Amino acid sequence: MKLKEAKVKVLSLIEELNPKSDLLTDDPDISAKINHVISQIQNELARIKKILATTTEEVTSDEVFDLNTLDQFYQLKSIRFKNTSGEDSTYEVIDNMVIFAENGTATIFYYKYPEMITDTAKDSYEFELSQDVLEIMPYGVAADLLKSDVSTNYGKVYAERYESMLQRLDPRYSIGGSIIVEGGVDI
Repeated sequence: MKLKEAKVKVLSLIEELNPKSDLLTDDPDISAKINHVISQIQNELARIKKILATTTEEVTSDEVFDLNTLDQFYQLKSIRFKNTSGEDSTYEVIDNMVIFAENGTATIFYYKYPEMITDTAKDSYEFELSQDVLEIMPYGVAADLLKSDVSTNYGKVYAERYESMLQRLDPRYSIGGSIIVEGGVDI
């Protein structure tokens, strides 16, 4: 989904869509904050249904490798490390720091934050979130956009719907894992 599609979904939901406007709405308050609110909600959702990234890094023994230097780093998933001879080797992880026992190549799998959406973000910005999360996002955005409108309870209604949908969200991408049986099985 692209940013423009997300805006159309949100503005349609809260009945503020004007497709003839370059800003897609006639409400100046909404147009001023919609990108920031979308960015905030996508960041929240990315911590629930995480965005996987991978990088291959040449590393040096006994030097501290700071995982925070990776692009949009949020959380480590796993590391596959081979020394310069191509053999598996050891490393130690301490919080977001890694110390490798030898020189070699580390393939690092990690979860990342999505790119922030600013006022200058293009409508062609492509979300990295999964489809199930993108269907929930408009309700969170609508809730935040309307939370200060005390004359109606729409902000609260959308917030409750958003929370309800979050509760049913499955954070997994797959069941995962595999089983290897060596030597057969007697039943």
